[in-house]
Amino acid sequence: MQTLSAAKQELDAIRREVVSNLPLIEHPVVQARIRGELSLDQVRKIEVQHYYEARFFSTFVLNTIKNCNDDLEARKLMAENWASEATGADDHATLILRLLDALGVPRELAYRAEPTPGMAAWHHIEEQITSRSDFVTAVASLWIGEPEYPAVASALHKAYQEVYGLPLAALQTYHTHAEHDPEHGNVEERILIEAVARDPSILPGLKRVCREAYWGYVFSFDGYWQAATGRHEFWSGLGRTFPDPA
Repeated sequence: MQTLSAAKQELDAIRREVVSNLPLIEHPVVQARIRGELSLDQVRKIEVQHYYEARFFSTFVLNTIKNCNDDLEARKLMAENWASEATGADDHATLILRLLDALGVPRELAYRAEPTPGMAAWHHIEEQITSRSDFVTAVASLWIGEPEYPAVASALHKAYQEVYGLPLAALQTYHTHAEHDPEHGNVEERILIEAVARDPSILPGLKRVCREAYWGYVFSFDGYWQAATGRHEFWSGLGRTFPDPA
Protein backbone atom coordinates (compact mmCIF):
# COMPACT_ATOMS: atom_id res chain seq x y z
CA MET A 1 0.00 0.00 0.00
CA GLN A 2 1.01 3.58 -0.60
CA THR A 3 -0.51 6.96 0.23
CA LEU A 4 -2.45 8.78 -2.47
CA SER A 5 0.03 11.67 -2.40
CA ALA A 6 2.97 9.30 -2.86
CA ALA A 7 1.18 7.59 -5.74
CA LYS A 8 0.57 10.95 -7.39
CA GLN A 9 4.25 11.84 -7.05
CA GLU A 10 5.20 8.59 -8.75
CA LEU A 11 2.84 9.29 -11.65
CA ASP A 12 4.06 12.88 -11.95
CA ALA A 13 7.62 11.56 -12.24
CA ILE A 14 6.57 9.20 -15.03
CA ARG A 15 4.93 12.05 -16.91
CA ARG A 16 7.97 14.30 -16.62
CA GLU A 17 10.29 11.60 -17.87
CA VAL A 18 8.08 10.55 -20.77
CA VAL A 19 7.01 13.99 -21.98
CA SER A 20 10.01 16.23 -21.23
CA ASN A 21 11.76 15.89 -24.60
CA LEU A 22 8.58 15.66 -26.68
CA PRO A 23 6.14 18.41 -25.60
CA LEU A 24 3.33 18.49 -28.13
CA ILE A 25 3.15 22.29 -28.12
CA GLU A 26 6.70 22.33 -29.55
CA HIS A 27 5.99 19.88 -32.36
CA PRO A 28 6.88 21.50 -35.71
CA VAL A 29 3.37 20.97 -37.09
CA VAL A 30 1.94 22.97 -34.18
CA GLN A 31 4.56 25.71 -34.31
CA ALA A 32 4.21 26.07 -38.09
CA ARG A 33 0.50 26.78 -37.73
CA ILE A 34 1.00 29.15 -34.80
CA ARG A 35 3.46 31.13 -36.94
CA GLY A 36 1.29 30.97 -40.06
CA GLU A 37 3.92 29.07 -42.05
CA LEU A 38 1.46 26.58 -43.54
CA SER A 39 -0.99 27.37 -46.33
CA LEU A 40 -4.73 26.94 -45.92
CA ASP A 41 -4.52 23.92 -48.22
CA GLN A 42 -1.98 22.36 -45.85
CA VAL A 43 -4.27 23.12 -42.92
CA ARG A 44 -7.08 21.36 -44.78
CA LYS A 45 -4.97 18.22 -45.15
CA ILE A 46 -4.08 18.30 -41.45
CA GLU A 47 -7.71 18.62 -40.40
CA VAL A 48 -8.74 15.67 -42.57
CA GLN A 49 -6.26 13.60 -40.55
CA HIS A 50 -7.62 15.21 -37.37
CA TYR A 51 -11.06 13.91 -38.32
CA TYR A 52 -9.64 10.42 -38.87
CA GLU A 53 -8.11 10.57 -35.39
CA ALA A 54 -11.34 11.73 -33.74
CA ARG A 55 -13.34 8.96 -35.41
CA PHE A 56 -11.26 6.29 -33.72
CA PHE A 57 -10.25 7.86 -30.41
CA SER A 58 -13.61 7.21 -28.80
CA THR A 59 -13.33 3.52 -29.72
CA PHE A 60 -10.15 3.34 -27.64
CA VAL A 61 -12.05 4.74 -24.67
CA LEU A 62 -14.70 2.07 -25.26
CA ASN A 63 -12.02 -0.62 -25.39
CA THR A 64 -10.84 0.59 -22.00
CA ILE A 65 -14.32 0.55 -20.50
CA LYS A 66 -14.92 -3.00 -21.73
CA ASN A 67 -11.90 -4.15 -19.74
CA CYS A 68 -13.37 -2.87 -16.46
CA ASN A 69 -15.67 -5.38 -14.81
CA ASP A 70 -14.64 -5.09 -11.16
CA ASP A 71 -14.59 -1.37 -10.34
CA LEU A 72 -18.03 -0.07 -11.24
CA GLU A 73 -17.28 3.48 -10.07
CA ALA A 74 -14.23 3.73 -12.31
CA ARG A 75 -16.23 2.22 -15.16
CA LYS A 76 -18.88 4.93 -14.77
CA LEU A 77 -16.26 7.68 -14.74
CA MET A 78 -14.70 6.46 -17.98
CA ALA A 79 -18.14 6.02 -19.52
CA GLU A 80 -18.81 9.70 -18.80
CA ASN A 81 -15.55 10.58 -20.55
CA TRP A 82 -16.63 8.52 -23.55
CA ALA A 83 -20.08 10.13 -23.62
CA SER A 84 -18.60 13.63 -23.77
CA GLU A 85 -16.35 12.51 -26.63
CA ALA A 86 -18.78 10.59 -28.76
CA THR A 87 -22.41 11.52 -28.08
CA GLY A 88 -24.72 14.48 -28.51
CA ALA A 89 -24.87 17.13 -31.22
CA ASP A 90 -21.33 18.29 -30.48
CA ASP A 91 -19.41 15.03 -30.45
CA HIS A 92 -15.73 15.52 -31.21
CA ALA A 93 -15.78 14.09 -34.72
CA THR A 94 -18.72 16.31 -35.72
CA LEU A 95 -16.93 19.40 -34.43
CA ILE A 96 -14.05 18.67 -36.79
CA LEU A 97 -16.48 18.17 -39.68
CA ARG A 98 -17.77 21.70 -39.01
CA LEU A 99 -14.22 23.01 -39.19
CA LEU A 100 -13.74 21.13 -42.47
CA ASP A 101 -16.97 22.70 -43.75
CA ALA A 102 -15.53 26.14 -43.04
CA LEU A 103 -12.32 25.14 -44.82
CA GLY A 104 -14.29 24.05 -47.88
CA VAL A 105 -13.42 20.37 -47.55
CA PRO A 106 -16.20 18.03 -48.75
CA ARG A 107 -17.28 15.69 -45.98
CA GLU A 108 -17.04 12.73 -48.34
CA LEU A 109 -13.31 13.39 -48.61
CA ALA A 110 -12.98 13.23 -44.83
CA TYR A 111 -15.05 10.04 -44.64
CA ARG A 112 -12.75 8.32 -47.16
CA ALA A 113 -9.45 9.57 -45.73
CA GLU A 114 -6.64 7.08 -45.28
CA PRO A 115 -4.19 7.65 -42.41
CA THR A 116 -0.70 8.97 -42.99
CA PRO A 117 2.14 6.76 -41.71
CA GLY A 118 2.33 8.62 -38.40
CA MET A 119 -1.42 8.48 -37.90
CA ALA A 120 -1.51 4.79 -38.74
CA ALA A 121 1.24 4.16 -36.18
CA TRP A 122 -0.75 6.00 -33.50
CA HIS A 123 -3.88 4.04 -34.40
CA HIS A 124 -2.19 0.65 -34.16
CA ILE A 125 -0.36 1.44 -30.92
CA GLU A 126 -3.45 2.67 -29.09
CA GLU A 127 -5.67 -0.09 -30.47
CA GLN A 128 -3.24 -2.73 -29.24
CA ILE A 129 -2.88 -1.18 -25.79
CA THR A 130 -6.54 -0.51 -25.10
CA SER A 131 -7.90 -3.77 -26.51
CA ARG A 132 -5.31 -6.11 -25.01
CA SER A 133 -4.38 -4.55 -21.67
CA ASP A 134 -6.05 -4.56 -18.28
CA PHE A 135 -8.25 -1.60 -17.38
CA VAL A 136 -5.71 0.45 -15.39
CA THR A 137 -2.99 0.02 -18.03
CA ALA A 138 -5.39 1.13 -20.77
CA VAL A 139 -6.42 4.17 -18.71
CA ALA A 140 -2.73 5.08 -18.35
CA SER A 141 -2.34 5.09 -22.14
CA LEU A 142 -5.13 7.67 -22.42
CA TRP A 143 -4.01 9.71 -19.41
CA ILE A 144 -0.45 10.36 -20.55
CA GLY A 145 -1.55 12.57 -23.43
CA GLU A 146 -4.49 14.43 -21.86
CA PRO A 147 -2.61 17.24 -20.04
CA GLU A 148 -0.46 17.99 -23.10
CA TYR A 149 -3.26 18.82 -25.51
CA PRO A 150 -5.12 21.77 -23.94
CA ALA A 151 -2.19 24.16 -24.55
CA VAL A 152 -2.01 22.96 -28.16
CA ALA A 153 -5.76 23.38 -28.63
CA SER A 154 -5.75 26.86 -27.14
CA ALA A 155 -2.84 27.99 -29.33
CA LEU A 156 -4.43 26.58 -32.48
CA HIS A 157 -7.79 28.14 -31.64
CA LYS A 158 -6.06 31.52 -31.55
CA ALA A 159 -3.95 30.91 -34.67
CA TYR A 160 -6.82 29.59 -36.78
CA GLN A 161 -8.85 32.68 -35.94
CA GLU A 162 -6.19 35.39 -36.03
CA VAL A 163 -3.68 34.03 -38.56
CA TYR A 164 -5.87 31.98 -40.90
CA GLY A 165 -9.05 34.03 -40.56
CA LEU A 166 -11.39 31.14 -39.86
CA PRO A 167 -14.77 31.90 -38.26
CA LEU A 168 -14.97 31.46 -34.52
CA ALA A 169 -17.99 29.14 -34.80
CA ALA A 170 -15.91 26.66 -36.81
CA LEU A 171 -13.23 26.44 -34.12
CA GLN A 172 -15.30 24.87 -31.38
CA THR A 173 -13.28 21.65 -31.63
CA TYR A 174 -10.21 23.43 -30.26
CA HIS A 175 -12.17 25.34 -27.64
CA THR A 176 -13.75 22.08 -26.46
CA HIS A 177 -10.41 20.30 -26.14
CA ALA A 178 -8.88 23.21 -24.27
CA GLU A 179 -11.79 23.13 -21.80
CA HIS A 180 -12.59 19.42 -21.47
CA ASP A 181 -9.31 17.53 -21.79
CA PRO A 182 -8.17 18.64 -18.31
CA GLU A 183 -11.42 17.22 -16.90
CA HIS A 184 -10.89 13.90 -18.69
CA GLY A 185 -7.29 13.80 -17.54
CA ASN A 186 -8.31 14.42 -13.94
CA VAL A 187 -10.71 11.47 -14.05
CA GLU A 188 -8.04 9.19 -15.49
CA GLU A 189 -5.44 10.39 -13.00
CA ARG A 190 -7.79 9.72 -10.09
CA ILE A 191 -8.24 6.12 -11.29
CA LEU A 192 -4.47 5.67 -11.66
CA ILE A 193 -3.58 7.24 -8.30
CA GLU A 194 -5.96 4.92 -6.48
CA ALA A 195 -4.65 1.89 -8.38
CA VAL A 196 -1.00 2.73 -7.66
CA ALA A 197 -1.77 3.42 -4.00
CA ARG A 198 -3.31 -0.05 -3.73
CA ASP A 199 -0.48 -1.78 -5.58
CA PRO A 200 2.76 0.15 -6.25
CA SER A 201 4.20 -2.86 -8.07
CA ILE A 202 2.23 -1.87 -11.18
CA LEU A 203 4.36 1.27 -11.67
CA PRO A 204 6.99 -0.25 -14.02
CA GLY A 205 4.27 -1.56 -16.31
CA LEU A 206 2.47 1.79 -16.27
CA LYS A 207 5.69 3.60 -17.10
CA ARG A 208 6.30 1.32 -20.08
CA VAL A 209 2.80 1.73 -21.49
CA CYS A 210 2.84 5.50 -20.93
CA ARG A 211 6.06 5.72 -22.91
CA GLU A 212 4.65 3.67 -25.78
CA ALA A 213 1.30 5.47 -25.83
CA TYR A 214 2.95 8.87 -25.78
CA TRP A 215 5.15 7.88 -28.70
CA GLY A 216 1.86 7.13 -30.43
CA TYR A 217 0.52 10.62 -29.70
CA VAL A 218 3.66 12.16 -31.13
CA PHE A 219 3.39 9.90 -34.17
CA SER A 220 -0.12 11.26 -34.78
CA PHE A 221 1.32 14.78 -34.88
CA ASP A 222 3.99 13.51 -37.27
CA GLY A 223 1.06 12.27 -39.32
CA TYR A 224 -0.33 15.80 -39.50
CA TRP A 225 3.06 17.03 -40.71
CA GLN A 226 3.21 14.26 -43.30
CA ALA A 227 -0.25 15.21 -44.57
CA ALA A 228 0.71 18.88 -44.87
CA THR A 229 4.08 18.39 -46.52
CA GLY A 230 3.91 15.04 -48.29
CA ARG A 231 7.18 14.12 -46.59
CA HIS A 232 7.67 10.92 -44.59
CA GLU A 233 9.33 12.52 -41.56
CA PHE A 234 9.19 11.86 -37.82
CA TRP A 235 10.11 14.40 -35.12
CA SER A 236 12.96 13.53 -32.77
CA GLY A 237 12.05 16.00 -30.03
CA LEU A 238 13.38 19.26 -28.64
CA GLY A 239 16.41 20.63 -30.43
CA ARG A 240 15.44 18.76 -33.60
CA THR A 241 13.21 20.27 -36.24
CA PHE A 242 12.09 19.57 -39.78
CA PRO A 243 13.07 21.44 -42.92
CA ASP A 244 10.92 24.38 -44.00
CA PRO A 245 7.31 23.12 -44.43
CA ALA A 246 6.70 24.94 -47.72
